[in-house]
Amino acid sequence: MSAEFPRLHDRQSFLDSDALRAGYEKDEGVALADNERQAAARTLTRMISDGTVSELLWPAGHSDKVQLPEQGMIAVSVNLGSLREERLAWEVDRQGPEPSQERIISEIVDRSRVWIEQNMDGGKLPLLLVNASIIHGSNAFDILISAQYRNPYNLLRYTREVVQVVAHIAGTHTMLVAQSYGFPDFTAGR
Repeated sequence: MSAEFPRLHDRQSFLDSDALRAGYEKDEGVALADNERQAAARTLTRMISDGTVSELLWPAGHSDKVQLPEQGMIAVSVNLGSLREERLAWEVDRQGPEPSQERIISEIVDRSRVWIEQNMDGGKLPLLLVNASIIHGSNAFDILISAQYRNPYNLLRYTREVVQVVAHIAGTHTMLVAQSYGFPDFTAGR
């Protein structure tokens, strides 16, 4: 399975993968025999049930039911000075949630749910958050948010109306992703 990284497989595509065929020492274009395919499927099922491999639900942006074909990222800079000041004040009585970058992400996610609900486009999602990560070791930004959307205006509005209004956000940089070669592979199955 690691030979196929960064491609995101479902069970069927993994059983049809070149890496699995190579593991059985099959030439390119030669399919696995039925018994080999069944053995691989049983092994995969066993690995999933014992927790060695996990299955995830991941929206396929190009699907007719999802229709969020474009991807973007929002690099978020946090004002660490003001966050530190709030934390020092919080340390005195420890009332309310702890000031942290994790709390900033939680607030962004909570505000995102409301914004998405209020900006539905004829019953269709305007934007879908894929991932929000705290980035250590970068001088340029502290949080990276990945999203899928139908049109770039939705991503830009979302950034202005949700992300930039959260306390301690020093700035944002919005990036539209032209092509993704990594995880997940939205071209699978086309």
